Amino acid sequence: MSSIKFAADGRDIHVDVPLSNVAVDHRPQGMIADMIAPVVTVGKQSDRIAIFSRDEALRNENAIRAPGAEANKISRSVSSETFFCNNYALKQPVTIENRENADPIYRSKLYNRSAEYVTGKIILGWETRVAAQVTSTSNVGSSAAVASGWTDHTNSDPLGNVNAAIDNVQDATGLRPNRIIFGDAAWRNFRRNTAIRNLISGVNNGGGYANMAQVKELLEMEWVGVGGAYQNTAAEGQTGTLSQVWGDNVLVYFAPMNASVDDPSFMYTFRWTAPGLPNMQAERHPFDRKTKTEEVEVGMYQDEKIVGSEYAYLLTAVNSST
Repeated sequence: MSSIKFAADGRDIHVDVPLSNVAVDHRPQGMIADMIAPVVTVGKQSDRIAIFSRDEALRNENAIRAPGAEANKISRSVSSETFFCNNYALKQPVTIENRENADPIYRSKLYNRSAEYVTGKIILGWETRVAAQVTSTSNVGSSAAVASGWTDHTNSDPLGNVNAAIDNVQDATGLRPNRIIFGDAAWRNFRRNTAIRNLISGVNNGGGYANMAQVKELLEMEWVGVGGAYQNTAAEGQTGTLSQVWGDNVLVYFAPMNASVDDPSFMYTFRWTAPGLPNMQAERHPFDRKTKTEEVEVGMYQDEKIVGSEYAYLLTAVNSST
């Protein structure tokens, strides 16, 4: 089995390459954090990034030069933003009992399931951290509630609400927002709205609902997503209480399709990568004779940070009226 051995740190740790492919490819249903905060790799756990003035970039300068004169000198102001990549990691044991009771052809599935399960937990944490930031009105450029709740599929105006959000970001920044996230509860009623169905499918459309591809074209967005993740908010050992991570919020924002700290963005995920550091790979720890288990571990170093609040507009609790 192909593997990479890290430098010794008191344990024999291997990055299991086939198992890591399972972990990297695994995306739990409804998770969209990386589409809001695209991943950019950084070389240090903690550092600063440069933030250039948008106003200066959009100012029209006098470029006329008189014969024999020097070119007019212009300036560029810069500020900075700090980040710190926390160490996130989880692991799950594979017991000798489960391993030996499994038929040989199914043993690899034990490790695959552990890698997927642990990866799902890591991504859920990422999702909830991003959601907690971007669903707070204090972290976006502008926000609003809606006058008529979207549960009224005939009289509410979700398209008008979203277009107002798009216009707000564009007029405030000079960049048209290119992405929109609907919380699942918001999406259910947006796609069922009578006006939207009529625009997409025509009047008397036979009961069809709008899909994401149609809404992407309607709104002229590069990407449309639905945040459908759930989390169990009950304490361990208690009866589960499921709640939607994104609820009935809608976020309109700008993020570059190819992530780079040199480009403006509402939010970034800073991922510290260096030889020997976990980067969402599955580590398979060797057999422990004391516990009679092997362990599958997944982790990463990262920080999710809003770097341009003005590039986002939040519609809050759209299923309720103001």
